[in-house]
Amino acid sequence: MMAVVVIFTLALLVAASVLALVRVLIGPTIIDRIIAFDLVAISIVGMMVVLSVWWKTQLFIEIMLIFSLLGFVGTVAFVCYLHNDPSKLKRVGKKGDARKETP
Repeated sequence: MMAVVVIFTLALLVAASVLALVRVLIGPTIIDRIIAFDLVAISIVGMMVVLSVWWKTQLFIEIMLIFSLLGFVGTVAFVCYLHNDPSKLKRVGKKGDARKETP
């Protein structure tokens, strides 16, 4: 029973990661890409948690903490970068379709 739950959970996390990577690549705004990047980081940490529970090991705890910290710092760095220059918050699309987002 545990194997079925683990495989189902891993499949859902992989699907979430793939969909988030698609959003990172084609996301219409920078904010969408930042949120998708954060979702990918969280999904990978979730996969590590599920695998370490399944394998009954504590070897991945440090890696999970480091990866969580890197995902958080990356998201904060993107937001700080955009906060300093709000002109980067443009919609990615056709030439005449560039609009600023409302804060």
